[in-house]
Amino acid sequence: MRPKTLPAALAPVLLGQTLAWAHAHAGQGWFDWPLAGMILLCAVLLQVAVNFANDVFDYQAGVDGAGRLGPKRVVAQGWLKPWQLKLGLVVVLALALVCGSYLVWYGGWLYLGLGVASLLALLAYSAGPWPLASHALGEATVFVFFGLVAVAGGYHLQQGQLPAVVWVAATQMGLLTAAIMLVNNVRDLTSDAAAGKHTLAVRLGELRAEGLYRWLLLVPVALQWLVVEWTLPDGDLTLAQRLLSTGLWVWVVAQAVRLSYLIAVRRGVSLNTQLAQTAALTLAFAVAAAVELVVRHAS
Repeated sequence: MRPKTLPAALAPVLLGQTLAWAHAHAGQGWFDWPLAGMILLCAVLLQVAVNFANDVFDYQAGVDGAGRLGPKRVVAQGWLKPWQLKLGLVVVLALALVCGSYLVWYGGWLYLGLGVASLLALLAYSAGPWPLASHALGEATVFVFFGLVAVAGGYHLQQGQLPAVVWVAATQMGLLTAAIMLVNNVRDLTSDAAAGKHTLAVRLGELRAEGLYRWLLLVPVALQWLVVEWTLPDGDLTLAQRLLSTGLWVWVVAQAVRLSYLIAVRRGVSLNTQLAQTAALTLAFAVAAAVELVVRHAS
């Protein structure tokens, strides 16, 4: 299941749904808690399905060789047969279909289209005649589906509209989740190139990929300053609320700067730590932004 990657599913939904709650609390629309739970469950199931598909299809494509630097994969290690993991993939997709059917029932045909697109992207990421991940489109795919769709789509289900601040939040989450993917591809740059898998990191080269990674981390932080200054109510915050919000953001900014430095000095298996910490930063960013929304709208 690769639990270290689950923040890529949790963080965008958390931020999008907190935005929807904050606007409902301010008298702008409504908020449905069971719907929020179903959106979160659907996102997690799709993330697990992506991991299963990536595991089995990369193995069949010969990408996961003996020199793989990333965490061990169940098929490559012989712990499961390819057909067994494919069966697990079918089960997870069936569960996601049940959750997705509820979202379609609630939101209409638009969400049927988004669901079909998500399913096709999930399978086309590693499988098919033209895998997206092998043609430098992995990060772009993550940006769209774990940023724009997860945040803006989930918000629209709740509120039926899409103000500018939602698109900013969707962009922030899309950039951060793309950074998780980019670390993965920087780590596997040599083995991917040898296997003919032309990821974005392979196309850019190590130095430029590291530079892009820094932008993916730091731009969301800069955008958050604009969100706070332009769109959030000042409110009458208590000292405790201010300390909580400020403390979270100090940690997020410090971690983003730290990881921007470490990407240049970590190599090989140490990039597994970089990946886990980037995923943790993504979730921490969403938590900090959610707390900011709650304290400012509840004050």
